[in-house]
Amino acid sequence: MSVSYTIARPYAKAIFEIAVKNNTIQKWQNMLILINAIASHKQIKYFLSGALSPKYLSYIFFKISGKNINMYAKNLVRLLSENQRLRILKDILKHFLELNCAHQNILVVHLITAHPFSKKQIFDIRKILENIFLKKIEFVCKINRDIISGFILKTYDTVFDFSIRSHLNQLFKTLNP
Repeated sequence: MSVSYTIARPYAKAIFEIAVKNNTIQKWQNMLILINAIASHKQIKYFLSGALSPKYLSYIFFKISGKNINMYAKNLVRLLSENQRLRILKDILKHFLELNCAHQNILVVHLITAHPFSKKQIFDIRKILENIFLKKIEFVCKINRDIISGFILKTYDTVFDFSIRSHLNQLFKTLNP
């Protein structure tokens, strides 16, 4: 886990608690996506290096975002700017989205395959995982031809590797101690 992700966690947790309390989870998600998009822009990234004062940097964010962020999001931008932490917005957004999934009892699973799976295969895997984790499963699918065949499932802290590449590597280690 990166340092910026660790620093971002309390910010995301506080934002999420406020969003739940005020029933504004979707609004906060949209504002964080917008603020992150601004911070990720090539020209804005240059200013994040400390070339501008925190006050002026916040002003730029407010001008670009217009009326799309509320006063609480503006306070977040000010706070991050003053502490030179606008670079962690991506991690704040990522952790906020994870908290939202947990709140909705959703588990995001990365499905990595060598070839595209059919809808039935994905449906079958989803049903098995929902029975294991007791959560609604949402997939992020990715094709990686390097795994040769099979698939890999990744969640936050669990990996199921059913790829041919993995089996070949294990066989190689067994035969060549």
